Amino acid sequence: MVRLYPLNRLLPIFLQHYRYRNNYSHEEPPLLSSMSEEPQAETQNRYECKIQATSMFRGRMMVTVVTPSQAIAAEEAGACAVIPLDAPNMVLKTKEGALRATSIAAVNMIMDRVLIPVVGRVRVGHIIEAKAMEAAKVSCIDEHELINPITTAYVPETTQHIAFKDGHNGAYGYVHKVASARIYKQPFRVPFMCGASDLGEALTRIQEGASVIRTAYPADEDTHEVAKTFETVRKIADSICQIVDGDDAKLYGLQTTYGVSIELLRMVKQQKRLPVPFFAAGGVFMPVDVAMLRSMGCDGVIVSMRVFKTLSVEVRLNDIMTALAHYDNPDVLAEIVERSGGYGAKPTANG
Repeated sequence: MVRLYPLNRLLPIFLQHYRYRNNYSHEEPPLLSSMSEEPQAETQNRYECKIQATSMFRGRMMVTVVTPSQAIAAEEAGACAVIPLDAPNMVLKTKEGALRATSIAAVNMIMDRVLIPVVGRVRVGHIIEAKAMEAAKVSCIDEHELINPITTAYVPETTQHIAFKDGHNGAYGYVHKVASARIYKQPFRVPFMCGASDLGEALTRIQEGASVIRTAYPADEDTHEVAKTFETVRKIADSICQIVDGDDAKLYGLQTTYGVSIELLRMVKQQKRLPVPFFAAGGVFMPVDVAMLRSMGCDGVIVSMRVFKTLSVEVRLNDIMTALAHYDNPDVLAEIVERSGGYGAKPTANG
């Protein structure tokens, strides 16, 4: 059975491909042996397309789901994407002893019911799982650190400098291949999302070809405390401020510390943020937390599955979207806090 992308999901990406590449085709991604032989212009154009496509995620939420009904609820609330799982992480650990990549069957089940982008999770460094997810027509791939990683990965021998243009202000930046246990993401036609615990890790993932950065999960997603998420976001925001306030000597020092290109650091200094969307993930399901994370510099949030344990899932998801849009409006936030029962220890019947 051939699975087709819903047009409203990938029409913007198709337009970008046709704009930059007149010879676009639906061929499979390059084989591993040809990754380092691909023309630089083709790789550059593909990365530009992915950067511009994921820029549509800014100011919105992704929601982790298990069932089609949860995915539909997230779509109706205005989520920009859903992240399907076979089962809650605690259930998978109990049954199988470890977390694993989301099955294609679970991904297909969700894709058959919603039109918004679907994100497939794979193991760190597992190129074949990533190629399988791309073949399944997911809209984004999450290289997830909590899933048992493999110890080796294909690393191209050559180094290419790849320019891309930011979709918001037209600024150009550069990334290049580096030796890493992570997947080299440039040959894939779908964007990648990766976790980071500090700015150096975030920039390294971008240098590998990531189009979305989220905060890393230091513990199981089902029990993750949002305080750890705040800590990571604050650490990355503080590091960005140091780059913005620093001079060229500071940038060259950070280039050595982080092991990333000076052009990428200059992009961060110029834009005063990461050059790709930055999402907060881990224990996020309270609207007041969402507003706080947004005010700290996050472009969006990944909502925990715990949101589906609230008394009114629809109201809570709508409140999260409202908090994302009106995080700087105290009057709107006061109404949300009252409706959600303060911090949420005793949620009201409406939230």
